[in-house]
Amino acid sequence: MRRALALVALPLFVLLLAGCGVPHELSKQAEEVESVAAEASLLAHDAGEDSTTATFTREHAKALRKLLRQVEPAIENPGLSRIAQQVDRSLAELADDPGDEKRAQQLEQDLDKASKAAGELAG
Repeated sequence: MRRALALVALPLFVLLLAGCGVPHELSKQAEEVESVAAEASLLAHDAGEDSTTATFTREHAKALRKLLRQVEPAIENPGLSRIAQQVDRSLAELADDPGDEKRAQQLEQDLDKASKAAGELAG
């Protein structure tokens, strides 16, 4: 179910970014980072439970990194910038070794914390 949600959410998120451009308000940027981190957390959860393929995990993590990189250059808030960088590093790690279930479980927790932190900045 989570994977199906992620498959639906990613294209919608891409359309949102493409249609609206990169947001310049802190709250909107934080929402974008929160969304990517939340979806990445779901992806890491599935990888940690071995309920998705390594190829899907790798490619989805790469796609989420691309979305995050569209927002990152516009971020001026140092706290949000650190969160976005942390999410990017976690996604890179997940993409590099999608079959490491134990590490994926740790990344899930890190990404969930990052999502919550970004959500606090979003207001």
